[in-house]
Amino acid sequence: MWSQAAASSGPLEAAWATDDAHWWYLSFSVGDSVSQSGMPGTLHLLIDADDRTNTGGTVFDAAVGLAGVDVALDLSRSDKTQGNGVGAGAAVRTVGPTGLGAYRSAYDLEVVALPSWSATRFELRIARGGTLDGFAPLGRAVRARLVFASTSGAVTALPAARYTFATPLEPRARTQRVSAMPSKANGSVRVVQWNVSEGSFRSPANHAKLLAAVQPDVILLDEAYAETSDATLAEFFARQELAALGRWRFVYSRSGGRQRTVVATRDRDIRQAASMVRMEYPAGVLDSVRAMVPTAAQRLFDIEATAQLSSTGAWISIDGIETLFVPLDLQSGGFFRNPQDQLRVLQSRAIRTAVQRELASRATRGALVIAGDFNAIGSYESISTLQHGLDLDGSDLALSDAWRLGERSLVTWTDPKVGQFLPGRLDLTLFSDAAFERTGGFTFTTAELAPALAASLGVTPETSERTSDHLIVVTDLRRKR
Repeated sequence: MWSQAAASSGPLEAAWATDDAHWWYLSFSVGDSVSQSGMPGTLHLLIDADDRTNTGGTVFDAAVGLAGVDVALDLSRSDKTQGNGVGAGAAVRTVGPTGLGAYRSAYDLEVVALPSWSATRFELRIARGGTLDGFAPLGRAVRARLVFASTSGAVTALPAARYTFATPLEPRARTQRVSAMPSKANGSVRVVQWNVSEGSFRSPANHAKLLAAVQPDVILLDEAYAETSDATLAEFFARQELAALGRWRFVYSRSGGRQRTVVATRDRDIRQAASMVRMEYPAGVLDSVRAMVPTAAQRLFDIEATAQLSSTGAWISIDGIETLFVPLDLQSGGFFRNPQDQLRVLQSRAIRTAVQRELASRATRGALVIAGDFNAIGSYESISTLQHGLDLDGSDLALSDAWRLGERSLVTWTDPKVGQFLPGRLDLTLFSDAAFERTGGFTFTTAELAPALAASLGVTPETSERTSDHLIVVTDLRRKR
C-alpha cells in the first residue's frame, strides 16, 4: 500500500494506491467536499509509466511538476467548463517533449472514478494494460504525482511518489468472466431497477431479454416514454421472455413527462398508492428557487413545472410485509449547488413528502424500497433526503452496494460515445433494513458474459450498450427473522 501526506497547504490531503493483475487502484482525499467531475479547477494525475525521467516530458515546474511524465489524467477538465470556472468531466493526455498533448477520452484507459457525487475522498481505477494509442502499459514500477490547478491560478501538489506493482500484469480475457447468472438465496425476492432510456424503450425487444436474464420478482423502471400506457406495458410484459417467468401486474406514473416510472411484479398482487399516481411539487416550491437562478437556467424549472415529478408508488406484499416501492428519475447534469443540483434536491424533498404522507395514511406502517436514477453528480443531499429516518424503526434506509458482474466496480452508467464523462454510479436502491436483509445483488451488463451464457440468453456482448447507457441494478432482499 502506497501512502503520502501533503507537503504544503492546498486542497489535496493524501493519496493511496494498490493493484491487482489488471488494474491500478488509487484513492485521494481533499479538504472540502467536491465532485471529481466538476471542481473549481483541474486535478492532474501525472504518471511516469516506465519509471524513467528521460522519456516523456516535464509538466508544470520543478516545484509541483514531474519529469518523465508519459500520460496525464485530468479530472474536471479545464477546456470544457460548466460556468463559474468549474470544470467538466475527465480526459487523458499523452505527454511528450513539448508537454501535454491533446485531450483524449479517458475510456481509452478504462478509467473509473467514484463516487459520482460530492465527497472528500475518491477512488480511481486505471487499466494497467494500456489501450491508449501512444501510451504503453504501466511498467513494473511507475512514478506519479497529483497536482491541482485551481481557476484562481494557484497550483498545489502532493509529493511525487514511486509505486512498485505487487501483482504481475495479466491479459484480461472477458470471454471467461461470467459463465452463470448469480442465483438468489432461498426465500429472497429479486428487486431490479433500470433506467430504460426513453427513446430506446420505444423498441423494447432487447429490454425484455435483458430483464428476463436476471430473473426479477419486482421491477422498477424509470425514463419510460411519455406515451406509456396500460396497453404499451401490457404488450411489453407479454413478450415471450418475460411472460415465461410468470404473470406480470404493473402500475405507472401519470407525471414525469417523457420520463415516466413503472413498478411491476410477477405472480403477486400490486396496488398503486392512490396519493402517488400523479406526483406534484408543493405549491410555489419551483417558483421560489427559479427566482434565484440565472435567467439561462430558468427554462429548466419551467419544463419541470409542466412535467412534475418522475415518480410513483406501489404496494406489494413481500413475505407478509406490506412494502411501498417507489421508482424515481431525478434531474441530470450540473455540479455542486448549481441549478440542476438544486432541482435534484427539490425533487427528492417533494418525493420524501409524498412517501411520508402515504406511509402515514396506513394504520400499520409499511416497509420501503426507493430505487432509480438519482443522477447525483453534485451534492449527496438528494440521496440523504430519501434515506434519513424513513425506515420502519426511524433509522435511515440502507444503500445497496451492487457490484458489477466480473469487476470490482459499482458503476451503473457508462457511455464511451460521450467520452467526456467517466462511468458513474447514478442508479441506486435504498431499502428498509429494519424489515429486510440483503442476501445478494449485482449490476448486470452483457459485456461481461461468456459466449455460451450470452447465447443461451439470446444476447451479444453489445446488447446492453445498444439498449441503454444505464445498467440493470439487482438487489436480493429477504424478510428478517
